[in-house]
Amino acid sequence: MNGRRVLINAGLGALALGLGVAGVVALATPRADPNASLPTALVVRGPLQATVTATGNTVSGRTASLQFSGAGGTVTKVYVNPGDRVEEGDRLARIDATSAHQQLGSAKATLRTAQAALTTTTAGRTSAEQAADSAQLASAEQAVRNAERSLAGARTTLDLVRQQQAQMVADAEQALSAAQQAVAANEDTLAELNRQLAATDPSDTATIADLNARIAAAQSTLASQRAAQSNAEAGLKQARRTRDSAVLQAEQAVTVQTGARDTARKALAQQKAAVAVARQGPRAGAVESAQAQVDAAQVAVDQARQAVRNTVLRAPFSGTVSTVNAVVGQTTSLAAATGALVVVVDPHGLSVTAAIAEADATSVQKGQPATVTLPASGTTMTGTVISVDVASTVSNNVVQYSTSVSLNSPPDTVRVGQTASLSIVTGSAESTLYVPTSAIQADGATRYVTRVTTSGQHRVEVTTGIVGTTGTEILSGLSEGDRVLLPEGDTSTGLPFGTGR
Repeated sequence: MNGRRVLINAGLGALALGLGVAGVVALATPRADPNASLPTALVVRGPLQATVTATGNTVSGRTASLQFSGAGGTVTKVYVNPGDRVEEGDRLARIDATSAHQQLGSAKATLRTAQAALTTTTAGRTSAEQAADSAQLASAEQAVRNAERSLAGARTTLDLVRQQQAQMVADAEQALSAAQQAVAANEDTLAELNRQLAATDPSDTATIADLNARIAAAQSTLASQRAAQSNAEAGLKQARRTRDSAVLQAEQAVTVQTGARDTARKALAQQKAAVAVARQGPRAGAVESAQAQVDAAQVAVDQARQAVRNTVLRAPFSGTVSTVNAVVGQTTSLAAATGALVVVVDPHGLSVTAAIAEADATSVQKGQPATVTLPASGTTMTGTVISVDVASTVSNNVVQYSTSVSLNSPPDTVRVGQTASLSIVTGSAESTLYVPTSAIQADGATRYVTRVTTSGQHRVEVTTGIVGTTGTEILSGLSEGDRVLLPEGDTSTGLPFGTGR
């Protein structure tokens, strides 16, 4: 027994010693960081840049999409081909000038007529012309009297139509009222008969039979009266429609006759003025009027001459022919259906036009620097924003704003119409604190991050600035070297942020 106790005590002592050693080891070993496995990033300081990207095409500083002025015609000659270099005023194409020459001849004839009229005006009027003036004046006066009689007749007709139609409507209203009264009276009679029937002793079969017969007769009469009421209502509606239509027609006739009367009066006044001027002899006003006719005819001649010149399409400035749609024998309207007849571009002053997304448009301003890359050739150039449209365009339900970027010293290899990728710098900071944009969360208007420390995770409200391509600027709330929590699966823990673990 004593030996067994010694063994048990020895075992318990060894166990206690082992537990003590294990406790000392556990206390001596540092705890693992519970946040070590979380995706985090450090708050860093450095340059930050915000950009807006878009895709567009190079365009010329000047592009002329040319058509023939006026009605056009049939193309008789094309002088250029795509790629040709032209100088200002060079011929590009020609159309048939036959019609233009005919119009010039007609305009010259009109000018001669106006010049003859001027000569006649300055020479005074003959007795035959004076007699013609009197006849025209008498005719104008008679036209006024006829128009006034017609207007008086139209007004009389309007009054008569109003009276007649008002009476017809009143008759229809009276008929409807009578029908309604008859229906109401018969409904009262039928109700009284039904009341009597309900009060009659069931054994009084004779009275019941008589009342049923009278009720049936009243119901039949009521049906007829209701039909008559419906007809009266339809008749009233028709009478009102007829009244409105007839009155409107009569009023329109008065309006027409009033206009005819006023026109006749104006014509008479004009005729009187013309006769008065004519009887005064070659006064300054008449001479000036005749001279004005000559001047107008001369303008028509000048315009006709210009139309003849317009049968030749010329280059408005020196440049390169980019497109030729004109074909000999084809009408200009048919040739222009596929675009301008001839397009001339100035290869100098190239720019890029692109559509900026609605969300980015407010940050793009005139004067901002841009980088322009031509994917086809790999050419990269610098540029400057020169305009942003204030009105949007909508394509496939997407709101966009057209933006133009001028190119700084583009190489000669750049061509009009090439696809271009834009990167516009909308904001920058030389040395600022920033974190991965994905680390920033929103709670209404408040922005915050989750800062990770050895003591745990802490929500920290922050004030943000530039949203750049590599992160978002932190204006307040964090310090350089702070560690912030990232969403699961975020890849922003690489440079420049580091893991922060």
